[in-house]
Amino acid sequence: MARPPKSGKCVHCLRHPVERNWDHVFPESWYPDTTARNIAKWQIPSCIPCNRRLGILEDDFLLRISMCLDPHDPASQSIVAKALRSLKPEFARDASDARARRARAKKFTSEILQGDQIPKDGHYPNLGERWDRPAGSGMAIVIPVASFQAITEKIVRGIAYIEEKVFIEPPHVVRFFAVADEAASEIRALIDEHGSTFTREPGIHVRRLLAPEDGVSAIYELEFWKQFKTYASVLNGV
Repeated sequence: MARPPKSGKCVHCLRHPVERNWDHVFPESWYPDTTARNIAKWQIPSCIPCNRRLGILEDDFLLRISMCLDPHDPASQSIVAKALRSLKPEFARDASDARARRARAKKFTSEILQGDQIPKDGHYPNLGERWDRPAGSGMAIVIPVASFQAITEKIVRGIAYIEEKVFIEPPHVVRFFAVADEAASEIRALIDEHGSTFTREPGIHVRRLLAPEDGVSAIYELEFWKQFKTYASVLNGV
């Protein structure tokens, strides 16, 4: 097991100096079973409160997003199965864990929308109805925009630190945005021509166009499990 990093600056909250541990940029539980066994998983130094806070958010996001993924695609099949297992008491470690799973399953199922409860708009790009089910027969789950934003920002900050040893700090600001591929065609064309790619396939595929002027400003395209994308910019906010 790798030794924890020395006290210093947290990649996420930028507090310094703080006690730190290693945080997986792409959460360890998010790597599909089809990931190569010898792949090096990205890690960055995080303060313990940030690591704990993001871990809770990631668990909730994974459960919600798994309901929107293709359960038959090799890139996401094991992710869907893993999320469903997390709700089943028969997979619990002990009685306390079994109770927690039952409570989690009850809360989660109470939030599922069905039929006419599902809004006709507000669907995240590529995560709407994809299986040609009859109107009114589908199910949906609400995923907070803040969760997409936090996951995207975490990965952006992680890539910047790993590649350039850079902390994204003021006046630079990370901004998340969600658009369909067609609306992002100009951005994607620029990344195609001048950008770089960082992957931990098939879980995460990151493309970035970095501004050479300051080595921090950039545009990012993140693709998760070959199913949906998020975008982000890192710009001087002044």
